[in-house]
Amino acid sequence: MRNMKNNSYRLGSALCIIAFLLILLSVPHNAFGAEASDANGLFSMSLESLMNVEITSSARRSQSLSRASRAVYVITAEDIRQAGPVRIEELFRQVPGMDVFRTKGLVYEVGSRGFAKWSNERMQVLMDGRPLYDPYLGGTLFYLNPVFLDEIERIEVIRGSGGVVWGVNAMNGVINIITKKAADTQGGLVSGSAGSRELQQGFIRYGGTDGPFSYRGMVGDFHEKGFARDYNGDIGRFNGDEYDAFQSTVRGELKLDDDKMLTFTGGQQNGGEPLQYMNLLFEKTFEDDSKFQIRWTESYITRTKNNWKDDRDWGNWLGGDTRSHEEMVEVQYNFSYDKHSFVLGADYTRDMYSSTTHMAGQYHPTSPSSFANDQVSAFIEDEITLADNLWYTIGFRGHYNEFTNYDWAGSMALVWEFTPKHFIRGAISKAFRRPTIREEFLNTSISWGKFGNDSLRNEESVSYEVGYRGQWAKNVSVNVEGYVNKTKDLISLETLTDPSWHQQFKNMYDVTTYGIETSVDWKPVDWWLIRGFHTYMHQTGRNQLTGYGNGDKLDMMLSPQQRAGLTNRFYLDKSTTLNTQLYWTGRGITKSLDSIEATKPSWRLDVRLAKSIWKDTAELAIGVTNLLDQSHTEGGRQWSGASTSFTEIPGRQFYFQFFYKF
Repeated sequence: MRNMKNNSYRLGSALCIIAFLLILLSVPHNAFGAEASDANGLFSMSLESLMNVEITSSARRSQSLSRASRAVYVITAEDIRQAGPVRIEELFRQVPGMDVFRTKGLVYEVGSRGFAKWSNERMQVLMDGRPLYDPYLGGTLFYLNPVFLDEIERIEVIRGSGGVVWGVNAMNGVINIITKKAADTQGGLVSGSAGSRELQQGFIRYGGTDGPFSYRGMVGDFHEKGFARDYNGDIGRFNGDEYDAFQSTVRGELKLDDDKMLTFTGGQQNGGEPLQYMNLLFEKTFEDDSKFQIRWTESYITRTKNNWKDDRDWGNWLGGDTRSHEEMVEVQYNFSYDKHSFVLGADYTRDMYSSTTHMAGQYHPTSPSSFANDQVSAFIEDEITLADNLWYTIGFRGHYNEFTNYDWAGSMALVWEFTPKHFIRGAISKAFRRPTIREEFLNTSISWGKFGNDSLRNEESVSYEVGYRGQWAKNVSVNVEGYVNKTKDLISLETLTDPSWHQQFKNMYDVTTYGIETSVDWKPVDWWLIRGFHTYMHQTGRNQLTGYGNGDKLDMMLSPQQRAGLTNRFYLDKSTTLNTQLYWTGRGITKSLDSIEATKPSWRLDVRLAKSIWKDTAELAIGVTNLLDQSHTEGGRQWSGASTSFTEIPGRQFYFQFFYKF
C-alpha cells in the first residue's frame, strides 16, 4: 500500500512537471518585449508610486507609505495572487521582521520581532479596522476568521508598537487586512485549486449594484492534509491534523449621500471551532475634509469538548464547552487645524465567555464558569507639520478593564525628508497587553488547583526605533529599520512545588530584543521586479524563554536570529507571469512539550507560472511550494502517548489553480 501511494505521488509530481513545461513552452518567443510594461495591477506602477501608495494603518487616516511614522510593510493584492492557494499565514513570510512557523497542518505560529505564538496575542490583528480578537484565548487564530485571499485589497503590517492608535494588544505590531470594496468586485468569479497533500480549494463570488447599494457575497471551502501523526491511545485513533473549513462572507455598501456611507460586513466559518461576526460602519465626510465614523461589531466563537488545539479527549478533567462573545462600539474623528492633523477616538468593548462540562461531577474548563470583562478606552494623536519637510507626531491612549484596571500607551515620532524622496524617522513608544481570559481563569482540578491566575499584571513594552526610507533611483527603493524593545512582565506558566507538578500563569520574564530589518525593491527593466530582505534579531535570555529545564513554559516560538527572502517576478508578456519566492531561515530552536532542539538552516522555494486567457476573463496557473523538497522542523511536535517527538514540515507540494470571471 505504501509503495502504491509513493508511486501515485511520483506520478502526480511528474504530471505537474510536464504541465509546467508545456505552459512554459507556450510562452511567445518575444515574451521579454517592451509590451510587458503594460501589465495590469500594482506591478505596473513605478517604484515611486508604490512608495507613495496610500495606507491607513499607521495613523488611522490616509497618508503615503513614505511619510508613515511607523515601520510599515504592504502586501498588495498582486503579491497575494502570486503566492498561490496558500493559507493567509504564509503571506507574512514576505514581510521583514515577521516570523511564521507551521507547527501542524492546522496551526501556525506568527509574530513580529521575536514574539511568535500560535495565538499571536502580542499583535493586534484587524480586518478593515475591526479587531479579530479572540475573547477567550486572546490574540488571533487566523484559521478561525473567514476571509478569502481574492477579496483582500492589501495587508498593512506594522512591526513595533501600535498601542496608541490600535489599543491594548498592539504591543508588538499590527496586521490590518483590508478587503476590496463591493463596488470594485462586480460580476461573478469562480476559482478552484487542487494539488498534492489533498489540497482542495474552491469558492464563488458574485457582486452587484442596485442604485446607491453595492453588494458582494462569497462562499467556499478549503481542505488540506496535515503532517503530524499523533496517535491517541485513549480514543484509539490519530488526532486530527488536517485543515478543513467551509466559510462565507458578505459585504454591502449603501451610499446615503455624497458625504455619507454605510458599510456592512459579515461572515462565518465552521472549521472545527465555529465563528460568526457582524460589523456595521457609518462614515461621514465634512466640507473641510474632516471625517467622523462610528462602528458596531460582534463576534461569536464556540469550542466543544476540549480546550486544546486538537481533538484529544480530555473529558475526564478538562472536557467541556466554551462559548465566547465580543461586542464593541467605537467612534473616531479626524480633522486638521492650522499645522495639526488630529485623530481621536474612543471605544467600549465587552468580552464575555461561559463554559459547561460534559460529565456530571467533573470540572468546568474555567473557574468561574462565566465572566464579562468591560473595557473602555480613548486616544488622541496629533501630527504637527514643523516645516515643509519635517513632521512630529505625539499620541496618548488611556485604557480601563476589569482585570488589570488602568493603563496607558504613548508614542512620539519624528519624520524628516532630509532630501527629496529620502526620509528618516525616529520613534519612542510604550504599549501593553492585558492578560487573556484563559490566563486568568483556566481550570484544572481540585488536586492540582487552577492554571489561571486573577492577579496577573499587564505585559509592558517600551520601543525605540530608527528608520530610513528612500528612493535611490527611479527603479530602486530601500528601507532600513532598527529597533530596541524592552519588554517586562511577560506571562508564562510557572511550575509550583505544592501541589506537585501544578503550573500557574504568572508574570515571569523581562526581555530585551534588538535588531535590524533591511529590504530593497529593484526593477532592472519594466517587466522584472526584484525584492529582497534580510533581518537580524537578538533576544536576551533566550534559553530562559524556552522554559524547559526549569519546568516553565512561555509557550512562545524562539525566532531564528537571521532570515532572508528574495522575490523575482517576471511579466513575460501581457498575459503571462512567473513568480519565484526564495526564503532562507537561519539556525533556530524547535520545542516540544518537554524538550528543545536546535534546528539547521533551511531553504524554501515557491514557484508560480500563470497565464491569462479568453481576453483576460480567466487565468490558469500551476505552481509548487517548497520546490527544494527540504523537509524541516518549524516548531511542531507529535504526541504519542506519554512521549513526544518533533514533526517535520513536508517537502514540495504541487498545485493547479484557475480563475474565471463572468
